Amino acid sequence: MNVSTSTVWRRLKMKEIRRITSELKPALTAANERARVEYALKHLQPCSLTSLGGINPTFRVDMDVVHIDEKWFYRTRKTQNMYLSHRENAPRQECKHKNHIQKIMFLSAMAKPRYDAQGNCVFDGKIGVWAYTEWVQAKKKSQNRLRGTWELKPCHTVDREKSREYLVKYVLPAIKEKWPESDRWNTIYVQQDNARTHIKPDGPLFLQEAARGGWDIRMIYQPPNSPDTNILDLGLFASIEAMFHKKMPKTLADIVQKVNQSLAEYPHQKLNRIWLSHQACMREIIKHKGSIHYAVPHLKKKALARQGLLPVRLTIDLEYVEQAIEFLNST
Repeated sequence: MNVSTSTVWRRLKMKEIRRITSELKPALTAANERARVEYALKHLQPCSLTSLGGINPTFRVDMDVVHIDEKWFYRTRKTQNMYLSHRENAPRQECKHKNHIQKIMFLSAMAKPRYDAQGNCVFDGKIGVWAYTEWVQAKKKSQNRLRGTWELKPCHTVDREKSREYLVKYVLPAIKEKWPESDRWNTIYVQQDNARTHIKPDGPLFLQEAARGGWDIRMIYQPPNSPDTNILDLGLFASIEAMFHKKMPKTLADIVQKVNQSLAEYPHQKLNRIWLSHQACMREIIKHKGSIHYAVPHLKKKALARQGLLPVRLTIDLEYVEQAIEFLNST
């Protein structure tokens, strides 16, 4: 900047300059932007898309949606911040190469929490989290174990077959077990991203297992290159990862245990607030005609929750909706 650090500090305190975090975001095509606008508009209540009574369009609460996604969890970070007393020595962390840090991919499924009239949580929205691991026998003897000993190993390749297996074996049974009985006969939508390893919504095995027991569970896609349309990418994974690293896992089994423990300790109130952020992001998508370059709005959700004023759904000005529809018609 060609100025001294003291000058920069003074200007920063006087709010003449500001500090920002520039995030690398996916490059969107025109088709991507169109799909994002269509996705956001579909989440508006159809009955609110009118100017009658001066009521602005309102977003749906999404009580019938489950978001799923995958994430790698590493045993340790390359750089770890710690607080120690003067009598403590800093722990030594070493590895032959950063690519050798133990890691496991997890599949997670989350829904929106439910509350009764008194504000008590009747469903926390945590469908579950599952590690892509397998038990294999050691092929060679080592100083730590004998040949043939069963060991927990991560699945380094998660293909479409493995994704289908976990959906049918874990996700669908967990949804059926934990879903509120009051909505048992309603359609449930499982939203996934567009990764090549994911199954197609019309896969025969998935449709068969989803319908077993009289359930109506359907698979849908989120817009391509749109992590801001999935609540796991919006905030839940980052929160769980921060809690997970505080537990300092030592082994692969520790990683699985600590991730599950972190999810169990995760407050349902925070999960509920992330779903509200999802609505806020869709509102910005409509305003910016599908662009991903917008600032995620701060709604002061914690303060509103303390006052008992946290909204269940957000609204958007009708003029933005009309402009978005015009944008779709012109492309």
